[in-house]
Amino acid sequence: MKNKRTFALILLTLVYGFNFIDRQIVGILAPWIQADLGLTNTQLGLLVGLAFASFYTIMGIPLAFLADKMNRVTLLSLALAVWSGFTALTGMAQNFLHIALARVGVGVGEAGGSPPSHSMISDFYAKEERAGALGVYSLGIPLGIMAAYFFTAALMGADAEAVNWRRIFIILGVTGIILAIIVRIAIREPERGAMEKGAGNSAGYIPLRQSFAESNIPIRVLIFGAMFAVNLACWHFGGMSLVFFIPFCIFIVTMFLLSLQPGVITILSIPSWWWMALGIAFASFASYAISGFQTKFLRLLEPDFSPRTYIMWIGFINGTFYVAGTYFGAKLVDWRAKTDIRAYGTIPAISILAAFPLALAAFWAPTIALHLIIGAALQLCLGVYLGPSFAIAQTLAPIKLRAMSTALFFFVLNMIALGGGPTFAGAMIDVFIESGKDELNATRFAMYVTFGAYVLAFLFYMLVRITLPKDWAEAERRNEVDSAG
Repeated sequence: MKNKRTFALILLTLVYGFNFIDRQIVGILAPWIQADLGLTNTQLGLLVGLAFASFYTIMGIPLAFLADKMNRVTLLSLALAVWSGFTALTGMAQNFLHIALARVGVGVGEAGGSPPSHSMISDFYAKEERAGALGVYSLGIPLGIMAAYFFTAALMGADAEAVNWRRIFIILGVTGIILAIIVRIAIREPERGAMEKGAGNSAGYIPLRQSFAESNIPIRVLIFGAMFAVNLACWHFGGMSLVFFIPFCIFIVTMFLLSLQPGVITILSIPSWWWMALGIAFASFASYAISGFQTKFLRLLEPDFSPRTYIMWIGFINGTFYVAGTYFGAKLVDWRAKTDIRAYGTIPAISILAAFPLALAAFWAPTIALHLIIGAALQLCLGVYLGPSFAIAQTLAPIKLRAMSTALFFFVLNMIALGGGPTFAGAMIDVFIESGKDELNATRFAMYVTFGAYVLAFLFYMLVRITLPKDWAEAERRNEVDSAG
């Protein structure tokens, strides 16, 4: 059993790595995509951020519902095939609209990745091992980022002015489709709630007719009707394109139906769940901005420096220092939480506090070499909060709603971080350029402003320290049943 779950965890981590290769590749190739398609910094930020994140987060809700109801391995393999197919189509884009639609497709596919994976891992590992297991799964982030940089460096060639970015996307997409077939064949669906006593009686979804009968419908209709009206008005008066109007309609209807489910309301009423989601969201807000514009910054910093060289170094740093921070951060929390459950908040808070001055220093650095040295220490700190944050999203949730808990957690995380970070940074670069700064210093100042998000993340993780002991105890009581019953 242990060998099978270890193999499944490794394969799920590999899939998660592909998730981040597909997500990271646009930021790495940003200078060449921008030049080829004639994009502004704001448009580039939208591609890396909001165009992807809005669909990724919104579609995560209905796909998580499916993950709680259907075979999770099937859903995961289909999702991987979809986002890999759209990654290949990205390489065929001819203008901003084409590439934006392709990134939307990648976002829809990736929405079906983490919820079923988190849910399966929680059925492979007990709560005492869960932060460590999810920490290993989280290694997909730095390993995926590292692979994206190495993959790009290997295929871009020696001539920095003639990079065939389209070929890179197509090869990557085809490889992901092959991996999707392997996942479907190799992983066996685990029993839901296998690691908790009495899981069969844990709260899950109740029939729709029953939820309508037991809920205060008029208030919910009023709230979600108002949300729909705002969405409709934004589209009608030109404040939102049809491309975004449709998924937001889907999201509003889905959230209305989920609001009728007691288990979902339970998730959203847990303070520590919210503080942890906001902590990782604001920490990642700044981190996604870095990954979206780092290659561009280094091209401006030393134009004659070989892009292939620093791309490989960034990949190496992510594959060593970020991996070390992710792995040992999760293990440290698992160990420390045995005597003090507040470690889930304390250790990420300390790591983010250390990351703030390092991030400022990295973009102050006058040379690429110094930037990379400081960046290595920064990545070590940024890996620490991943495993503990994901573990809280699973452990505090009702057992049969773990995929939904992950989707809601990722909605908060990615709408703020992935949707906001690169988009905000890109817009700020254009603002500073318009104020008279050259592009290098405009990028620097934009990143300095963006790094204020690390301060907010620190405060939210400190709030976890205050509320988690009570919320953890309540979650244990909620998921326990009388062993004789």
